[in-house]
Amino acid sequence: MKSTMGMQLAANFWDNSILDEWEIPFGLWVEEIVFWLTNHIGWLLDAIKWPVDQLLNFVIDDLLQTWLPWPLVLVLFVLLGAFTRNLVVGLGAAGALLICGLLGNEYWDLTMETLGMIIVAVFICSLIGIPLGVLAARVDSVWTRLRPILDGMQVVHPFVYLLPIIFLFGVRRTPGVLATLVFAAPPLIRLTNLGIRQVPDDVVEAARAFGASERRVLREVQLPLARPAIMAGLNQTLLMSLSMVGIVAIIAGGGLGQPILRALATADIPTGAAAGAGLYFVGVLLDRISQPEDSDKNQSLFARIRSVYANRLDPDVPDVPDLTAAQQSVADMVVAAEDRERPEALSRGGMVGVLVGAGLALVSVFLDWGVDGGRISSWARPDDVDLPGGHMGLHATGGSWFAVVAAILAATLVALTIAHLAKLSVIGPPSHDAGLLALLSIALVVVAGAFHTVAVRGEAYTTGTGAWLAVAGGALATVAALALVGEVQRDGHQIVGVREVIVAAMLALFVALAGGAGGWILDQRSDAAEIAAELAANADGANQGGVAAEILAEAMSGTRRVSIGGLAEEGPRLGFIVIILAVLSFLVAAGRAATRGRIQHILAAILAGLGLALAGVAIAWIASIVRIDTAQLTPGASSFLTLCGGLIIAVQGWQALTRKDIPVPQVEHLAKTSS
Repeated sequence: MKSTMGMQLAANFWDNSILDEWEIPFGLWVEEIVFWLTNHIGWLLDAIKWPVDQLLNFVIDDLLQTWLPWPLVLVLFVLLGAFTRNLVVGLGAAGALLICGLLGNEYWDLTMETLGMIIVAVFICSLIGIPLGVLAARVDSVWTRLRPILDGMQVVHPFVYLLPIIFLFGVRRTPGVLATLVFAAPPLIRLTNLGIRQVPDDVVEAARAFGASERRVLREVQLPLARPAIMAGLNQTLLMSLSMVGIVAIIAGGGLGQPILRALATADIPTGAAAGAGLYFVGVLLDRISQPEDSDKNQSLFARIRSVYANRLDPDVPDVPDLTAAQQSVADMVVAAEDRERPEALSRGGMVGVLVGAGLALVSVFLDWGVDGGRISSWARPDDVDLPGGHMGLHATGGSWFAVVAAILAATLVALTIAHLAKLSVIGPPSHDAGLLALLSIALVVVAGAFHTVAVRGEAYTTGTGAWLAVAGGALATVAALALVGEVQRDGHQIVGVREVIVAAMLALFVALAGGAGGWILDQRSDAAEIAAELAANADGANQGGVAAEILAEAMSGTRRVSIGGLAEEGPRLGFIVIILAVLSFLVAAGRAATRGRIQHILAAILAGLGLALAGVAIAWIASIVRIDTAQLTPGASSFLTLCGGLIIAVQGWQALTRKDIPVPQVEHLAKTSS
């Protein structure tokens, strides 16, 4: 009998089902712990929850969504980016937030809620993580015990501890922030510990040898040298807090995760795409602001002010090695040659030409751009096909956003030229100033000219004087700005390889296909109104219920989804100008490979201007159609793709324009060496 039981036990031992007999009730243990905590230490849980609640209410409900209007929020992010890194990052952060707002008021509120939750989470993580990381770096035993806890916080999926947090703290924003703390705090603690431990021992010992206390060693030696690692940890904490937005939405945490969760449940692609775009822009702006690059060292406004103040009495003068007479003579010749080739300021005549042209374009938007019809608005609103009277550039029935974009470009040109004439320019070297003026001028004349290429729907329509004046002003500014580019550039050379030409060809092909083959208008309107009017005229004596049913059936069958292409005869025909600009951008990019010196730099400025012009045309069309706000009629996807391609071309052109030249003798030497 015993042998039979032993054989059965031995047989069952190799069966997986025997594991059920050894089941560890870990889940039940956790449940009991949670129930005990909620029943006995509710006062402590409320004490933990109360400050987080107050911070969230202040930052989100009071500050971001009530006290600060959206323009002020954009200004604050511009200042924040300028103080932490530079003005370009600040403008980029504000632009990213502006795009989130243009998705709709709902998305602006959700974006502000997301930012508020991240700000509070990162603030609390900093209060806890940095001191804990310092303690772990200074005391080895603390780090030994803390490390497995941090491993668990990072390895365990947030869903695992999300359920206990719900039982302990409930749902909505505060429990979501507390769950975020568990997930986002470990990187800051680890990198703070790592940064302090990597401070060279000889530096610490030298500070102690000079009599510094441990507090001073930490405050004045270890923390400053560990600052890059701490900032990297803060950056990682911030991004990990952002990644929790979608998970926190499961417990009604709010923010941009809610529409994403809703879109997943209902397969709503537009909602999910809009919310995803908002999360993308929020993540990019927070990452750029929180993590300076090596090239940004001492470039932020705050760093420059601090440097000037620190050296106000005893300025740091770099040591210059002694030069021999021959070396000094060569150095003087190089400096003199650079002074001749790169003047300190742009010529006043060229600047005046840009100023006059931009001024004319700016004045033009207050004149009539269209008479007896709306050239742009008629594509979204049929009533504007034959609209008597003159229509100013800034009006929706006039130039609409084509005039608005032209006004923005012209106003920027006016401000830059006045600043440069007053010697207040802070853009950079004269070559950069001239290049910026050139690309803005090219974009101005192309956007103003694109208005004239939009197909006219009304027979009585005529183009107003303002539209022609904008083109003339933009052309004058373009000629003057390109002349300035030729004046300030030295006779150097930029090696343009086959790879750059191939990339330019691919970009041009992408933009041409996007602008020509795709749709610029997506019409999903129903024909119900026309059908109802037609049937109502023939409904005398008929059964009204039958007529209503017939109208409904016809209306449903009349619902359409029409995409009007950029080259279609029945469309605005903007695809033609997009294709022309794409081909020109490729020819200009390829032409840079066969030229050098001033011509090469002028072509780089033209390339950047063409890219910005493509983006400007797309923005003008998108904003003009959205401005009319016609239900079920939206700009087509081609306008968005053209915008993306134009921005890429503009960036490439600007990089080529600001790239450092290789002197001609050195180029010839490289050519001989390679041959």
